[in-house]
Amino acid sequence: MMEYRCKKFAMKLLIVLLLLASCGKPPADPDPSYPGLITYNVPTEYYNKYKSQLDWISSDIVSLTGKYLIRFVPNDSDPKYETTYNALTEYYSTNEAWIYFKEEKDQFTNVSDGAAGVAYVGSPSNPMGVIVMNFSISMSWTGHNFRQVLNHEILHNLGFRHTFEDDYSIMNYDYIYKVSGVTDLDTERLAEDFPFSMEVVTIKDLEKIGAARENIDSDKYAIFLGGNYGLSESRAQTIAKYLLSYRKLASMRDLTAREKDLLTHGILGFGFEKGMAALENYLQGDQNALDDLILEAADKNEISPEHIQELFGEIFLK
Repeated sequence: MMEYRCKKFAMKLLIVLLLLASCGKPPADPDPSYPGLITYNVPTEYYNKYKSQLDWISSDIVSLTGKYLIRFVPNDSDPKYETTYNALTEYYSTNEAWIYFKEEKDQFTNVSDGAAGVAYVGSPSNPMGVIVMNFSISMSWTGHNFRQVLNHEILHNLGFRHTFEDDYSIMNYDYIYKVSGVTDLDTERLAEDFPFSMEVVTIKDLEKIGAARENIDSDKYAIFLGGNYGLSESRAQTIAKYLLSYRKLASMRDLTAREKDLLTHGILGFGFEKGMAALENYLQGDQNALDDLILEAADKNEISPEHIQELFGEIFLK
């Protein structure tokens, strides 16, 4: 049982460290006139079936000046992987963004029955390109439901996180199916994060954008972390601050080695290089160091090893 938990934790920790190591990676298939553009490959069958919804989504996700941030292209392939980690590895290897479809339970096995879709969380300067739509669950995939789930997951790829309470956003589970497309609030946030224009963006413009990001309500996020993962109030607030600081830095530049170390140490209780070394040992068949890290992270946060795994799933895999 411990070996199974260790393997799950190792995979999630590997994703964390990969994300830290890859800050600054260019977006998939960029077009010079559309900074941050992602071209998603979609299996032809689904592209044709949901073409009108894909067009709607493209027109929803735009910059301040109305430039499309994403586009979809049909692809005769329909790749399936054992887990999303395999899909992420392929993305880093090819730089090709994909909308994957889980049709059977033995595909993308780390995508639970409770998730209609999952996506890796990127940032405005470092968007991701891996999304899995969970067609293996008993859900009615109407045009509306398909559009709402995919819109939600694409915004994760672009750096959006879940919101809570009365935040009127497609990123809030309370509203995702109650609205059509993105909300006005989502559009405003896209404009703040993607102020693309044919004109030069001034330093003052960038300062205004940075000031807007600093207004993120970390208290709501801390309440959510504490309530769902058994964290104390003070610990939840600390982790929320670390994560929001990381997001702000990652949206502007690469993290330094020291910043990576401070982030992993502040949240997990051990440094970046120590985590990398433990993973390397694990991949070579020695899991003792990783066993120790599981206990160290649990002790640091005063929660169970199982909660540590769930916490990482919430933070780094949406």
